[in-house]
Amino acid sequence: MRISQIRPAIEFIEANYDKPISVADVAKKTYLSVSRLSHIFKEQAGITIVDYITNTRIEAAKNLLISTNKNCTEICFEVGFNNQSYFTRTFKDVVNMTPRQFRNKNRM
Repeated sequence: MRISQIRPAIEFIEANYDKPISVADVAKKTYLSVSRLSHIFKEQAGITIVDYITNTRIEAAKNLLISTNKNCTEICFEVGFNNQSYFTRTFKDVVNMTPRQFRNKNRM
């Protein structure tokens, strides 16, 4: 992945995934228009910015599910989702199992 042009966007997303962020927020931080940033990001990362934000949040949730005893609602809000049913549905779409199934399978 050639990410030199999108590195500021990736760094912003990774530092702020736990807050509500939009593509417009990322574009403002990278001094690009939304359409230009979206185009460059998709070209260089191979996925959309929204998918990258979602994947970053899901990875953080996976880490918390394995390493803490926090419940799914706490984790949902901690990683930047504002609706638990949406979090669970998105998690299942990305990981192919619910957060609870993931925790049970990956805990020792």
